[in-house]
Amino acid sequence: MSKVFEPLEIGKLNIPNRFVRSATYYALSDVNGYISDESVELMKTLAEGEVGLIITGYAFVSKQGQVFPDMNGIDEDDHISAYQKMTRAVHERKGKIVMQIAHGGAQATFAAKGEGDYVAVSLNGDLPDFGRKPRELTDVDIIGIIESFGQAARRVQASGFDGVQIHGAHGYLVSEFLSPTTNHRKDKWGGSLENRMRFLIEVIRSIKKQVSNDFPVMIKLGCRDYLDGTDSLTIEEGKQVAKAIEKEGIALIEISHGRVDKNFRKMMEKINSVEKEAFMLDDAKAIRSAVSIPLCLVGGIRTLSVAEKLVGSGVVDCISICRPFIREPDLVKQFKKSAKTTADCISCRGCMNRDDEGKLHICCRHLEKSKAVGK
Repeated sequence: MSKVFEPLEIGKLNIPNRFVRSATYYALSDVNGYISDESVELMKTLAEGEVGLIITGYAFVSKQGQVFPDMNGIDEDDHISAYQKMTRAVHERKGKIVMQIAHGGAQATFAAKGEGDYVAVSLNGDLPDFGRKPRELTDVDIIGIIESFGQAARRVQASGFDGVQIHGAHGYLVSEFLSPTTNHRKDKWGGSLENRMRFLIEVIRSIKKQVSNDFPVMIKLGCRDYLDGTDSLTIEEGKQVAKAIEKEGIALIEISHGRVDKNFRKMMEKINSVEKEAFMLDDAKAIRSAVSIPLCLVGGIRTLSVAEKLVGSGVVDCISICRPFIREPDLVKQFKKSAKTTADCISCRGCMNRDDEGKLHICCRHLEKSKAVGK
């Protein structure tokens, strides 16, 4: 049997194969982050498709970090019962599921466009323009957010999840602290890499205090920025971050990117050959040289042979897939049965679509519409 179909231990968690459903926003919660029955059905379908480890779409740890109006939430204990329904549905189908928790920071679009609190690591960095300026986080604010991550993780475990993943990538708050393009602070939270990673280290420690010793804490880590011509987070710094969080007890690192420019975004599109797949492989090799814990790689992996080569080489231990599962939630099962060797996804970025009533659906626009939006 190919190694991609062999089990893997992530701390005390055993997953049945090396395919991971990377955390993917799916627009199925209400404005306060309460999940719908459709969310449960989606996770159940992925479990039936034999995905080795399912990671939910990100959930905000506080309202000031909410990125979209229909983003998942985990900021109150009242969320727990609905998530328990989700985890039961997955476990009944012998699946494993982890929740990703996040704070959007200056990228919290929904918070920015509302009347609530909207914050940034520093005001003299490279900030988005959402129509109003954020306020700079105070030391008290930062300590409060760190505690919010810990309390969110407590709720994740109480909800029956098999682990928790910190969103530490894509320009959200952890990335915002790590990147010198957005962190211009002069206090203990900015300046040197040791200071810029302090927030992440304290988040991990806060989570560890709130969950049991054997509960896996994972991270999606933006190991470097992809910004042309700027003094940004480098892969050498990413290696140092990875070493530091391994020492803090992180069970798995999912290798991803930090802040990016339009050139990187173009690289993510139209992946129609194996040469274009796994476009962050060099970053994976760098992180592999720095740590010994399990690694997972996301980024344009569409072909079974590429996945087998990556895992077989030992560079990474598992493969994260995002958009192909939107079109084919049973892709792993098809790979396993040798029914196909390549995902149908063409990386057109046509996953966000609205129905006739204007509601957003995360679905493949190339599928028959009624099938894609679940009508």
